Amino acid sequence: MRIIGGVLCTSEPNKLRTTSKLHCPSCGRTAGNGPNGVGTVLYLNQEWCVRCARSMRIPSGNACILQPSLGRMVAGPTTDPLDAWIDCYVMTPKRRIKVDEARREIQRAWAMWNGDKGASEAMFMFFGWLQRHRPYFLTFRNKGDPWQRVHSWLIQWERISRQRAE
Repeated sequence: MRIIGGVLCTSEPNKLRTTSKLHCPSCGRTAGNGPNGVGTVLYLNQEWCVRCARSMRIPSGNACILQPSLGRMVAGPTTDPLDAWIDCYVMTPKRRIKVDEARREIQRAWAMWNGDKGASEAMFMFFGWLQRHRPYFLTFRNKGDPWQRVHSWLIQWERISRQRAE
């Protein structure tokens, strides 16, 4: 290990891993391939999500994870939403999610959400779930209230789902 520019870096080469039992509490994806899969980087004997972790490459080609950082992979799905921030002292993601990507991820999360979607305030309850369990999905650029945009995306998803069912 050595320090480069104030960052602790390993001498291990960057290794992409695909251990299927690891989950990222920040984005909710599992390590591996598939629609819900994500690659991982091994850093200091710990797996990190390549989508969420604040990583950088040093001139030798090795990977570093800048600390504090989101994206530490944990064994099994987590039930505590604060696990996403366990490695952070500052609650800021490495980047904002793009609006189009946020729409896709939020609609995917809505489709997989096991709450009562028939309740009158189901979408609002889901928004609260997003704030607690998937805060990264709400970091998209928005001039107004993010709830308004998320609500419109969920209505759009429901309309498209009904049309497919007919």
